[in-house]
Amino acid sequence: MLKITIHPSATELRLRLEGRLAGPWVGELRQCWQAAGATAARRAVVLDLREVDFVDPDGQALLADMHRWGVLLEASCPLIQHLVEEIAAASECARVEETSPGRPDAFVSPHPPRRHPRSL
Repeated sequence: MLKITIHPSATELRLRLEGRLAGPWVGELRQCWQAAGATAARRAVVLDLREVDFVDPDGQALLADMHRWGVLLEASCPLIQHLVEEIAAASECARVEETSPGRPDAFVSPHPPRRHPRSL
């Protein structure tokens, strides 16, 4: 089971996940991301993974795709933090910040060096 909550603001579009990113929920997240991205305009897109406790291989592939498209990944549990670090390293980003300003409980992936022109 996965709960996806979308929190739009003037500066960012935040997708907050709770539960397990696995099975059919991977496709559901992809659809939500694509639909929400159509309204994101020039805002940053943040994927809040602080309440996610499991990600299957298809979910990992989706997170990597999202990161390559410029989505910022936030995580707090060690397992998901490690996954975010691997994704950031695989996309040749220099480092993963240990904490986010204003969010000391979360690891945050850096944005890729440049965003894709059709980035959501």
